[in-house]
Amino acid sequence: MLKLYDRLTQESLDLAYSLQAAGIEGPSIVLQDDGFLPDGFTSPFDFFASQSEEEATPLYFNEVVVPDYWQIRGTNQQGEIWNYGQKKATIYYQEPKHLRLVKTVEWLNDQGKVVVADHYNRWGRLFAKTYFNANLEVTHKHYFDADQRPYLLENLVTGDLLLEWQGQTYAFAKKVDFYLFYLRQSGLDLSQIAYNSLGMPFLLTYYLGGQGQDILFWQEEIGNQIPGNMQLLLQGRLSRSTRILVQKAGAYQQLQDLLEEDQKASVAQLGYIYPSRAENGNRKEILILTNSDQLEGLDVLLEHLPDYRFHIAALTEMSQKLTSYGQRTQVQLYPNAGPAQIQKLFQACDIYLDINHGSEIMAALRQAFEHNLLLVAFAQTCHQPALLLPEALFDSQDPTSLANWLKEQKDLAAVVQGQRQHGNQATPADYQLFLKG
Repeated sequence: MLKLYDRLTQESLDLAYSLQAAGIEGPSIVLQDDGFLPDGFTSPFDFFASQSEEEATPLYFNEVVVPDYWQIRGTNQQGEIWNYGQKKATIYYQEPKHLRLVKTVEWLNDQGKVVVADHYNRWGRLFAKTYFNANLEVTHKHYFDADQRPYLLENLVTGDLLLEWQGQTYAFAKKVDFYLFYLRQSGLDLSQIAYNSLGMPFLLTYYLGGQGQDILFWQEEIGNQIPGNMQLLLQGRLSRSTRILVQKAGAYQQLQDLLEEDQKASVAQLGYIYPSRAENGNRKEILILTNSDQLEGLDVLLEHLPDYRFHIAALTEMSQKLTSYGQRTQVQLYPNAGPAQIQKLFQACDIYLDINHGSEIMAALRQAFEHNLLLVAFAQTCHQPALLLPEALFDSQDPTSLANWLKEQKDLAAVVQGQRQHGNQATPADYQLFLKG
């Protein structure tokens, strides 16, 4: 089975992991390659650039090549390049940002406007450039191979592309034509394609034609009407037959209410297989990861949860406000925590409190979910509400209610199983039934 993703979102990664865990084999193709595709994924750009894994490492922010005497400055959020008092570029990092690995460098003119963006890949080399006009509108994008030769020129205004490949030049009027050319030249088995978007992946199966047995994994919500391209699938308007597997239980029920009776047989619900990186030990050990000292309701929670231990970790130094909590016996602080130490904390704790203001760090809630920590939060601070049980989300004006609810949970492991079911958990057997049955 060929797995086709428009771009690599968390939902795409969840689907890829689920298919792998269920033993469903086949290549995984990502159409929008940002240069940092994980192992196990490839793209049309890898194919035409004859890309293979390199031995180099990602580019650290202060390794960007600049003229003599220019200065590179950096924080855990982004970097900047200066020539004395004039800012020359902004450096954007790949997630997680605290590692300061370069993803894009946007170069500025004397008026401080972006003129060109350099895109780097996970091997630390330039793989594309985007050009801007005076109105900061993108105009062109050029892609480079490992020898820094341009092999693909994309006009972002007209939509046409020019490909140099194997000594020949190929012109495409639009990107779907370029992707179709890739599929036909790739030598991949196109008899069964699984995809998760009604955008470009759907268009490719539509124009590809021929015989095929495809699967649309629908990962979005459903509104008051069935999306237009999905209606084409349900009406059998494609030469390739397509089943629809809805991954969210709520969206599946909503879709069922909109379907005609004769359409319901081609639609089913199938969730995700999530990694389970640890077992919940029912311990009163609470983890908080934060990049700020603004922890909502912490004083009240400490007062009402005296027999719980709070582990508070940050990637940087902590402010005096936060370090003052270290004087309390029930609080353990971890300033400048590294990835290895944070992983140990996920193993050592069974509850995650999402009460920090500011951005989420280290994909904390997702990691806590996969480590089977019970997720609890305030609605005003929660970074990923979809991962939480509805009853585990509280108003910050009443932190006592959060504390009281937490004390009522005598079997955390059982509650966590409900948390996973709420997240539409499936099993390998479920996937085998729908995909190999």
